[in-house]
Amino acid sequence: MPISSFSGLETARRGLLAQQRALEIAGHNIANEATPGYSRQRAELQAAPALSITLGGGVNPSAQLGTGVNLTGIERIRDRFADIQYRAQATRLGDASTRTQLLTQVETAFAEPGDDGLAAALDRMWSAWSDLANDPTSLPARQVVLDTTKAVSDVYAQLDAQLAVVQSQALEEYGSLTADGGPIQLAAEELADLNQAIGAAYARGDHPNDLLDRRDLLLDQLSAYAQVQVQPSLDGAGQPIAGKVDVLLGSDPTPIVAGDHAREPWALAFAPGGPGSGKLGALVDLGSAGGPIDQYRQSLAASAAAVAAAINALHQGAGGPAILVASGAAPTPGVAQPPLAVDAAIDPVQGGALAALVPGSAPGLNDVATRIAALRSSAGVEQYKALVGKVGGDVAAITRVESSVTSLAGALQDRRDAVAGVSTDEEMADLVRFQRGYQASARMLSTIDEMLDQLINRTGRVGL
Repeated sequence: MPISSFSGLETARRGLLAQQRALEIAGHNIANEATPGYSRQRAELQAAPALSITLGGGVNPSAQLGTGVNLTGIERIRDRFADIQYRAQATRLGDASTRTQLLTQVETAFAEPGDDGLAAALDRMWSAWSDLANDPTSLPARQVVLDTTKAVSDVYAQLDAQLAVVQSQALEEYGSLTADGGPIQLAAEELADLNQAIGAAYARGDHPNDLLDRRDLLLDQLSAYAQVQVQPSLDGAGQPIAGKVDVLLGSDPTPIVAGDHAREPWALAFAPGGPGSGKLGALVDLGSAGGPIDQYRQSLAASAAAVAAAINALHQGAGGPAILVASGAAPTPGVAQPPLAVDAAIDPVQGGALAALVPGSAPGLNDVATRIAALRSSAGVEQYKALVGKVGGDVAAITRVESSVTSLAGALQDRRDAVAGVSTDEEMADLVRFQRGYQASARMLSTIDEMLDQLINRTGRVGL
C-alpha cells in the first residue's frame, strides 16, 4: 500500500509521547519513594503496528515498515506471594508484640527481686515473728508482727490489683479496636469504597494502580490485628467481579467487607485462635478468664491461701485466733480482689487486740512464734517463687518470639521492597534514558520537517 510522506511525523510523534509518558511515570515513582505502601510503576512500551510496503525489486516484493512505539499500559510492580507471606508474619508480630508489652507490665508489677516485692515483705514478716520469739511478752514486737502482716496482705492486694489493671487494659483496648467507629470498622468502610472505585475503573478498562496500593496498605494494617483472608467478590452467577474483593478477619466467618459494602450493623465476632492470632487474639487471651494473667492471679491467690493456712494452723493450734483470712474466691477478670486480709481479732483498728497474738503454747513461751518464723520455706512461699519464675520465663519466651518474628517480618518487607520499592538510582537512570529517547524523537521530528520543507517549498526551483 502507498505510504504517506507524512508517516515519519507520526512515528516521531509516537516516540515523543511514549518517552514523555515514561518520564512522567519515573517522576511519579520518585515523588512517592517515601509513600507508605506505594508500588513502583513501569511504562509498558510496544512497537506500533507495522505497515506493509512494496519493494522495488528482489525476491521479496514487500516488507514491514515500523511505525514507532505505543505506550500500551502502566504496570504496577507487585509480588502477591510476598504480600501473603508478609501479612502472615504481621499477624504473628501483632500477637507477639502485644503479649510482650502486657506481660512486661505484669513482670514489672511483681518487682522481683527488690525491696518492694512480695518476697521482701514476707521476709520482713518472718523476721518479725523471729523477733517476737526472742521476746514473747514484748508489745512493740507484737505491733511489728501486726504491721508486717498487714504489709504482706497489702502487697498481695496491690499485686492482684495491678494484674487486674493489665487485664482491664487488654479488654478495653480490644473493645476500642473492635467497636463501632473503631479503626477496624473505618478500614472496612474505606476498603468498600476502594472496591467500588477499583471495580468501576476495571469496567472502563483502566488499571487504578494507586487505588490498588491503598487497598493493599489497608490489608497490611489489618493483618496486624488478625489473620486477613482476601478472596474475589462474586456476582449473582458466581463469577468473580473484576477488581473487587471480599475481606475476612480472624475467625469471624462473615466478611467484614463484601464487594462494595462494609458490614452493617457493625459487630465483630472474634474468637482467639491462640498464638499467631494477631493483636486481637492476644488481647482477648490476656484479658479473659483462663488466660495467662488470670492464671497468674489464681496462682497468687493460691499462694496467699497457703501462707494464711500455714500461719493460722500453728496459731490456732495454740488457742489463738486466725491471723490471716484468704478470700477463697476465683479472680474476676479486670476486677481487683484482695487475696488476703488481716483478721479483725488481732487488729486494734478493727476492734481486736494485740494480746490475741499467741507467741507460744503457754504464757512466756515462744514455740508458736518460732515455728511461724520457720515458715520462710513453706508451701505458700514456694508457690510464690514458682509464680515469679513462671512470669519471668513467659516474658523471656515471648520476647524471643517477638525478636524472631520481627526479624522475619523485616526480611519479608525487604523482599517486598526489592520488588515493589522505588530505587532512586534506578529511576534517575531511567530519567536519563527516557530523556535521551525524547531528544532523539524530537531530532527525528525536526529532520523530517526539514525534509518536507525541501519537498514542499523548494522542489522545482532552479539552482537549488
